[in-house]
Amino acid sequence: MTKIMKHLFAASLVCCCITATLTGCQMKEDNLFEMDAANRSDAWMADYRRVFNNNDYGWALYTMNPTFGRHPSVATYAVKFDQVNSTFYKSTSTVRLPGVADKDSLVSMYSFKMDNGIVLSFDTYNGFFHYYADQSQYFSQDLQGDFEFCLDRYSENEDTIFGRGKTKQLPFAMIKLPVSAPAYQAACDSILSFYSPYNCSFVCEGDTLPARFLGIYQNLSIWMEGDDPRVDGHLYSYGNLVGGLYFLEPIEYKGHIIKEMKITPEKDGYVDIHGQASIIPKPFANYWLYDEESDSRFFGYSALGTWTQGEWDKARDAINKSGKQRADDLHYITLATDGFGGLELIVNSWFGSDEVHYPMELKKISNDEIAVRWTGKETSGRSYKFYDIGYKYIVDAFASKDEWRTYRISARTGSKMSPGEFQLTEESNPDNSIYFPTNFRYYHYSIWE
Repeated sequence: MTKIMKHLFAASLVCCCITATLTGCQMKEDNLFEMDAANRSDAWMADYRRVFNNNDYGWALYTMNPTFGRHPSVATYAVKFDQVNSTFYKSTSTVRLPGVADKDSLVSMYSFKMDNGIVLSFDTYNGFFHYYADQSQYFSQDLQGDFEFCLDRYSENEDTIFGRGKTKQLPFAMIKLPVSAPAYQAACDSILSFYSPYNCSFVCEGDTLPARFLGIYQNLSIWMEGDDPRVDGHLYSYGNLVGGLYFLEPIEYKGHIIKEMKITPEKDGYVDIHGQASIIPKPFANYWLYDEESDSRFFGYSALGTWTQGEWDKARDAINKSGKQRADDLHYITLATDGFGGLELIVNSWFGSDEVHYPMELKKISNDEIAVRWTGKETSGRSYKFYDIGYKYIVDAFASKDEWRTYRISARTGSKMSPGEFQLTEESNPDNSIYFPTNFRYYHYSIWE
């Protein structure tokens, strides 16, 4: 009995100690934080206001706008804050807006609010910024952008602020400008115009994947394994930085996460700031073998080398003597790819019975070389062979059916990143060459111009 009493006394003593401890702590919020909730909220907002205003030039603000039937596009603004107002400067997202396109800047009020966290609210209407969020606009079928943003955090060095739209929950970011707003605008425009090529390649972990900048949407499309090359691949929204790109939706590939890329010193692509990936020019040979869009490229007499022009002169004479056709009726000669390694030389494309197709075999020799061989086939709407009435000089000048002909590809105009015209030069006969615009169709009255 004495032993039992001793155990009960010890247990009671432990219970009393625990009770006293709990009573003394009371587990109240005021005991867990140094400030009450109201003062704590004020301190958080004051800290964000300090970060917002601790900047000589302002911020590049990136927010995503829903687009009907497409992946969200990125709208980019240059904005600077003081204690009360936000000043939005002319940017790539404002130059086409009605009524304000000629304005250099617009001022409106902003504020911070507490709503399950800190919310940045642009309170008074700004003709630059609120246009895409205005419910009264004709396109406002649930496609508006946000004008209130939940602020999630800012980076340790206080040069990037992260958040999301309060309504749409789309990504939102602000990056500290290293230059003035006009200089930032000029840098963004140069990236948009010269360094966001329609075609390129994404390189990561030794893989080279077809890619494409969809500049009007501020999207980068990357075709991953299994994607159909005839439709968009995986889409990633990006904004232009001064000297690079920032992805609001990071690219994830084989364990790597790519958020920011810089233009290379040679200005021929982009590299991830952590060295995990790069964007390089699309290999020139791939424009023929893996062109994601079947496109026709016109070339005519003026776009030929001296040897090639001589062969076409022979074609013109033979056609005129044939009595079947007049050489002046030749309006088009195009190379058409199908995106799967197929190529056709087409004469008089879109001209009914006189449209003549010559299918070619095609193979890649290197990134800048292709080899071509004619299959020997011809299809048209006529009962006779156009090849026999003089087209053979045009066809054989490009490719014969007896041997592979190797061409070196170069950018005649533009840059390697964004070629304007391609030139094909036969390696064994440099006087045999042709050139034509990339991804471009236009009407010509005669191939002899």
